Amino acid sequence: MNRQKERAICPHCQLHANICVCDQCQAVANSTPITVIQHPTEVGRSKGTLRILERCLGQVQVVVGESPQQLQQAGLSLADLNASTAVLFPGPSSQPLEEANTSTIKRWLLLDGTWRKAAKILHQNPQIAGLPRFHFAHPPTSQYVIRKAPAEHHLSTAEAASYLLQTLEPSLDVQPINTAMAALVDRQLAQIPPELRNRYQKT
Repeated sequence: MNRQKERAICPHCQLHANICVCDQCQAVANSTPITVIQHPTEVGRSKGTLRILERCLGQVQVVVGESPQQLQQAGLSLADLNASTAVLFPGPSSQPLEEANTSTIKRWLLLDGTWRKAAKILHQNPQIAGLPRFHFAHPPTSQYVIRKAPAEHHLSTAEAASYLLQTLEPSLDVQPINTAMAALVDRQLAQIPPELRNRYQKT
């Protein structure tokens, strides 16, 4: 019995085979480097989408932390951040990505966590908050129905990365990310009792 349980756990994502989507993840050869700052409370969440990016993207760095000290220890050199690095997070000074000239941006930072916790990362890290910031003016409809979002236009981390790369690299095929996302949602919904699934409506 114990051996069967061990075999059911994916060695890559450490999740049970019923909700693992590693088999749906295929390579996406992005030329735009992406660094994802993951809030510590998101680590290990079975509904998290960052694992899709880790499996798919050719150029992705993940650092876990909230405070400057934690981020430094995780490998993010705050001293090296400059105007060629941008943050994808809406705010009063953020620019609409689809309409902006991003030719000088060589690296993108994404925040993985709830809206409140992502905002807290920026609040605790003035060096990150002071970087050029962008938001989506016309984001696609999120299919991430298994976790409640603050607003309809908010995307999961994987969806945000997919749309970001689609905008920056129009010739890049980001479909593997979207395919893995659809599988994640379907497999998570399959774990919910049938009588409760009507609470989650896919568009």
